[in-house]
Amino acid sequence: MTQPHERPGRGKGKRLTDLELEIMQAIWSLHPGPSTVRDVVESLEKAGHPLAYTTVQTMMTILKRKGMLTSERGPGRAHVYRARISRSEATSSMTEDFLTRLFGGEAKPLVAHLIDQGSFDHEQLVELKRLIESHLSDEEEER
Repeated sequence: MTQPHERPGRGKGKRLTDLELEIMQAIWSLHPGPSTVRDVVESLEKAGHPLAYTTVQTMMTILKRKGMLTSERGPGRAHVYRARISRSEATSSMTEDFLTRLFGGEAKPLVAHLIDQGSFDHEQLVELKRLIESHLSDEEEER
């Protein structure tokens, strides 16, 4: 059960479905301004995933209920929606959830799996090595 002190979108029952995530990505791409259902429908169409207006409206209502969006009356009869969490917060939450469910909260087995599966090319591995070395040297300087 979600605790009162948790951020929106965190905890059990707050996982985003694929469609909810796609709608949130459309809203984040329209950020920082408010988004109407029509704005999201048009953004999804441009991204090659056309959906009916009523489908998007229903999903945005669900996202509001989940605490991912806020809404207020906009011009005319339309409501305007804003994301309550940033793309970065959602990424952190979803990554944490994934690591916990699949790897017991440990990142090392995930990285090892990705390397073993050939998910990185040589240049990406070199960049990862550089990032790790940079992080390690930063930690040593802090000591």
